[in-house]
Amino acid sequence: AHKTSNRDSHMEACRKTLAMLGMKFFNFNRERTNSSSTRKAARFQAKYASLFKSDFLEDNSQGANGDNLVDKLQKWKTMLEFGISRVPDKSNLQEVSPSLSWFSSQAPDLWAGACESKSLTASNAQHDAPASLDNALFKAKRSSALAAAKTNSHAVLVAANSEGLGGYTGGGAATVEIPGQYAPTSSSVIDSRPFPELHVKLVKFHQTLELTRTSTKQHVHRITMIGSDGKKYRFLLQLAIQYWIRTDERSAQVQYVMGKALRRDIRASRRFLTTRPTVVIPVAQRMRMSANETSHQSLDSVFRSVQGPKTNVLTSYFQEKVTSRLNELGEVQEGKANQTMRDAKLMVYQDICDNLVLPNILSKYMTEMIPSAERLFQFRHVFTSQLAANSLLQYAFAVVERTPNRFVFCNSTGKILSQDFRSQYNHGLLEKHDVPFRMTRNISEFIGPFLLEGVFVPSFSIISSAMHSKRSILEPILHLLLRDDVMSWYISKSSAKNDQKMQDVERQLSDRVWKNVRFVQDRLEECSPRDVADASSEAVKLNPDPIDMKVRSLVDAATSVEKLSMMP
Repeated sequence: AHKTSNRDSHMEACRKTLAMLGMKFFNFNRERTNSSSTRKAARFQAKYASLFKSDFLEDNSQGANGDNLVDKLQKWKTMLEFGISRVPDKSNLQEVSPSLSWFSSQAPDLWAGACESKSLTASNAQHDAPASLDNALFKAKRSSALAAAKTNSHAVLVAANSEGLGGYTGGGAATVEIPGQYAPTSSSVIDSRPFPELHVKLVKFHQTLELTRTSTKQHVHRITMIGSDGKKYRFLLQLAIQYWIRTDERSAQVQYVMGKALRRDIRASRRFLTTRPTVVIPVAQRMRMSANETSHQSLDSVFRSVQGPKTNVLTSYFQEKVTSRLNELGEVQEGKANQTMRDAKLMVYQDICDNLVLPNILSKYMTEMIPSAERLFQFRHVFTSQLAANSLLQYAFAVVERTPNRFVFCNSTGKILSQDFRSQYNHGLLEKHDVPFRMTRNISEFIGPFLLEGVFVPSFSIISSAMHSKRSILEPILHLLLRDDVMSWYISKSSAKNDQKMQDVERQLSDRVWKNVRFVQDRLEECSPRDVADASSEAVKLNPDPIDMKVRSLVDAATSVEKLSMMP
């Protein structure tokens, strides 16, 4: 009776969800507004509205059967995927957006200071450079080169005045920069103010608009910008909920802060440890523009290129085999149900590893991409150090859902990108997980035991120590980032919209934010190398504990077959 009631409640929830989908996409149960629907939306409604209504909203007798409902959902998935597959991969930009197609600009050759405001540039042109300026060009003594730079800066200001810009707000020329050249999406070893006159400017858009499939299996448009340096810069135009866009920005800020900490740590500098923020530019409330290159590959795309499209059905195969195994065992005692589930998942997981998935897929793919043994070793070295930084962030911030389609790397440089890097909250608090970070069989086989022991573990400890050494400096930064993240998470699940309600919510969540800050700092501290007070007594022990024992225990947990089989 209990199972029957649960099944009925699940079916009722499915009916409500389908009714909401019908209202959202087909305007069921509400007045139609032709002004708010585009031509594509109108064609979609005319083609699928009646079929959706007959399958999910009218036939309640068959809809009560769960198996029948699953079959219909599978039919709709196949039907919609077939419709998407018929969309051309490339289209002419002039047909989609004539204004972008016609855009053309010639970037001027600007001198340093040309993009300053009028008051700052004028003072630089008329007087000696003040000592407070951090620009080394204006700290130099008078010279012919400096005089020429000042003269050109003043000439650009005059041209700006003639164009009606005034020069007070900066911008010596009406040019558009390529997005992603400011902090936190771009970092520099100089750690100084940006130099807009040296940034790459947008010359024009490529006339071909591509339709591509992202790591999250979304079909999105990819637009290409041609910069003044002659390079092509590709960006994906993605629709996403507002909380995801804010989270992507915070992820870039965290990596920017980590990069600054690593550049100031002597051990990290000796190992050339760096991080690369993911360029994500908010365009609208629910639209983002993320940088993308043809060299960016996900583990999912690597698996499909080596083993073919059959990897797409592994998830459903795993669930079906586990269900079949449990049905074979029949009724199980209530106290042994969890252990029975664990045993069934472990058996199916081992069967998949032995018979369906090769253990060296990533190695085979990279061997074909980089045939040179020397270059391949260098790639593996960079990949391992990047994996250590990425894994530390996953563990410290309790990041979840690092599925193969979200594990993205550059197959030419070895850099690992942190796409869709989101923490898991339980009532506003960060949660602990059995698997600290992604270190599956193919990844551990690719980096090998020598790089795992000689690069991954030391890099993991050094990065954690560099972050922990800046504990007092990082505390307000972490508080600001985690506060913003928790607030966005809470607002996405509530109706608090005005300022008064936002302030009340912030006061309620203040303790949880501080607990999350302590959570992150404690994890960074425990992963740092252990301080040994008496080295002589430690050395004479039969089995001395390694100073990086915590990191090694995390690696063991991440590679444990039992824990990997229980991952959702």
